[in-house]
Formats: sequence, structure tokens, C-alpha cells
Amino acid sequence: MSDCEELVDYSQLIKKKKPKRPKSNEDQTTYAQDALFQCLENKGRLQKSVCEGIVDSNWIKITVNKGTHLHTVGMSHQGHIRLNPEEAAFLVSRNALIVRDEDRVLTFEDLCEFIVEDTWLTFDKYLVYAYLKRLGYIVMRSKAIARQPHSVSYWQWWSEKISHWFNRSRKKRGPLVWNYSCSDYYTVYSTLQIIPSSSPLYKPFNQAWMIDWDVYKPRPTWKKKDPGLPDYRIVVKNIQEPIPTLDSQYQLFSQSNDTQLLIALVGDTEGVLFLNLMSNTVQTIVKP
Repeated sequence: MSDCEELVDYSQLIKKKKPKRPKSNEDQTTYAQDALFQCLENKGRLQKSVCEGIVDSNWIKITVNKGTHLHTVGMSHQGHIRLNPEEAAFLVSRNALIVRDEDRVLTFEDLCEFIVEDTWLTFDKYLVYAYLKRLGYIVMRSKAIARQPHSVSYWQWWSEKISHWFNRSRKKRGPLVWNYSCSDYYTVYSTLQIIPSSSPLYKPFNQAWMIDWDVYKPRPTWKKKDPGLPDYRIVVKNIQEPIPTLDSQYQLFSQSNDTQLLIALVGDTEGVLFLNLMSNTVQTIVKP
């Protein structure tokens, strides 16, 4: 270090009183570097409002509840509050929760392994969850129930299936054209091109398009046990995936229950793009 350079004393940032520094320049440089590293490693946790939890199977069971962090997350099970992986990971990233697995304190990267191992959760879904939580919204896993487009009784469905199979097998036994109605091949082929429209009684629900998140604006009257209808219902998709077909959109609207339905598109860059299916336009979600 040259004489014109001034040594910055970072120890004042970690201690209220200025400690005695070593006399030699080499020792002073080492001391200042150590103080700088301590400042960078300081996470600044507010111990008075930090919750604590332990790993319990695929859940995080809360053992110490402090502050207001758990008012809008988690669920009660046998007298304890349990958090989903996305809820625990977000609280850990905000330094509001300490999670222990036996004697080891888990980091945010450790919680990401729980996200990957979850059968329903994906990292794209977590990115949307964390994005909305940072804006101040209440985000919960959707409770929307997929409904079939047509409510048909089992016996009615079975009788229609048998009738359809019987008519189909009977038609295969005879010619395609009756009573010399077609005089040449052109009229035969033109007849075969006419396919009558039909509406099947049952269509299996497309699991690729399901509502993922129910989003609520924070209100004083909001209750975790009875949240009511959400302000938004969010479907999470990667921006590289194809847009939903008309049939998939119909199935999504049947789940939305007249709630504003948005598709959250996650790409390679930071941020989330929200697409409104009703207006087919990009919608900006701001802080509530």
C-alpha cells in the first residue's frame, strides 16, 4: 500500500466503539479485510421476529412462531402450523424463518431441493409465487375443482356408449353407399368428406392446464380458514410452451368461477409476464 492511499477501517461498521488497531501496516490491512468480510457475511436477522421450524417429511413444522409472518401462510395440523416448501423457501429468503434438519440449519438452496422433490411444485411456480409475495399479495395453492363440461349420469353415459358401439358395428357390415345414390367415384368421395359434428359425452380433463395459484389482495377481513373468492387465479407456464387451445381455455374458465384468470409466463430473464385470457392482452400487476 502506498503512502498516499488511505486504509478504510470497516471495523466501525460492526462495532459501536472503535477498537485498537494493530501498529504495522500489514497487520492493519489484514484486520481491515477481516472486518470487511464480517460486514459482507452479516445477514442482519431480526431475532425478535424470526420463526423457527423443523423438517417433517415434505413439510416444515413450525416450532417457534414470532411476528406476523405466518398470518397468511401455512395450515394447522394436529395443533402445529405446517408450511409448504414454497412458503418455507420464501420466508427463509426473507430472513424470517430458520429451518433445522436435525442439527443442521437449512439454507435457501436446501429448500430449493424440497421444491424440486415436490410432486406438484415446480421452480417456475415458485418464481411466480415469490414474485407475487414480494408485491404484497396473499398467494395460496388453488382449491379450484375441475368440472366436467357436461354432467351426465353414469348409466346414461354407459347406455349411450353401448348404443354408439352397436350402431358402429352394424354399419361396418354393409356398403358405404345405399340405393345407387352415387353414380361415380367423385360423388362417393364427396360423401365421405362430410363428417358430422359430434359432442362426446366425456372428455378427460387436460392435466397440463390447471389453475396453480389463488391470489388475494391483503384486506383486514381476510381469513386463512375462509379466504373467499380470490382476486386472481393464476396458471403458470414457461414462455417456451404453446398457448392453450380453445378447449383448454374452456376448461380453465370452468375452473375460474368468474374470477379474473391470468397466465403467468416465466422466461429466462427476471420478472413474470401476465397474460389476460379474456382480453388476450398483457396485464401488469402492481402492488395492492
